[in-house]
Amino acid sequence: MTNDARRFAKRCSSSEAAAREARHLRTLRGPGIVPLQSAGTAGLSLERAACSLADVLDERGPLQEGDVRAVGAAAAAALARMHEAGLVHGDVKPANLLLSHGRELWLADLDAACAADGEPLERFSPGRLPPGAPARFATDMAALALALVELSTGILLDPGASWRAADLRRLGCSPALSAELSFMLGGDGSAPDARSAAEMLARPGTDSLPAPAAEARRADSTPTVEFMVARPRPGPAARPAPARSAPPSRWWQRLAASWRPGDAP
Repeated sequence: MTNDARRFAKRCSSSEAAAREARHLRTLRGPGIVPLQSAGTAGLSLERAACSLADVLDERGPLQEGDVRAVGAAAAAALARMHEAGLVHGDVKPANLLLSHGRELWLADLDAACAADGEPLERFSPGRLPPGAPARFATDMAALALALVELSTGILLDPGASWRAADLRRLGCSPALSAELSFMLGGDGSAPDARSAAEMLARPGTDSLPAPAAEARRADSTPTVEFMVARPRPGPAARPAPARSAPPSRWWQRLAASWRPGDAP
């Protein structure tokens, strides 16, 4: 594929993604879903959003348990609306949880959303879901649980590992929150649905969302990507390019992929 063809394919992909997201936002318009103001080939207009939870984490560090619970309950309620419409979000992460100036939480970036057909997700954020994650409601719930662990501890967990409540307690989550997030991570079909998770995470006095970040950087350490199958061109094999070491990104520095849960209770 030539460079011009790659650029054209990227433009087409961006245009299709924006149109797909606009369709979803029109269908799901209401509480918990980012309002659609305008759409075009460059994406959606989100001027009414104050910041994302990734901005809050970047500015202030890990959040208090009450804030994490408020975010989780609001995000789970928004996911419930999507799931009741038969859609999987597919890319739940702090950067896609927006705080409005009116202190509402909005679920954003619905261009990765698709029908809950169990097929592997085509659009996702690397490091947020295991490769080949299926388009199922439980996938969204596991991604939300991992995002809440990140907001609570500042650590982005390996999504392919098995995380028990004891493991999450060692990372800094409270005993109650550890048990609930471990329940949401259940990969054997035992995870709660989104409505149940919203009720489970809610606690008296924890219905106030965190204050927005002072500066909206629109931080997204793991941007959504769409993989396309590249067909090799016939011809002589190209010489491999010399390996270059790139500095680790901030999210990779927080990634706990090198640490696996132990056998301790």
